[in-house]
Amino acid sequence: MEYLLLFGGLLVAFITLRVWFGARRARIYAEIKKQKYNVMDPALEKITTSNSDRKPIG
Repeated sequence: MEYLLLFGGLLVAFITLRVWFGARRARIYAEIKKQKYNVMDPALEKITTSNSDRKPIG
């Protein structure tokens, strides 16, 4: 049981570090490309664009 808890803790720590370093890398990459770093940017882009191919039924 102790090994299971140890493995679970290491797995959580590994995933947390990967997410944290990934966010740092994305921010640095955005600064290099002279872009504004915004996590929600692609999602907001999809929301604001209107799809003209979707028409009401009937």
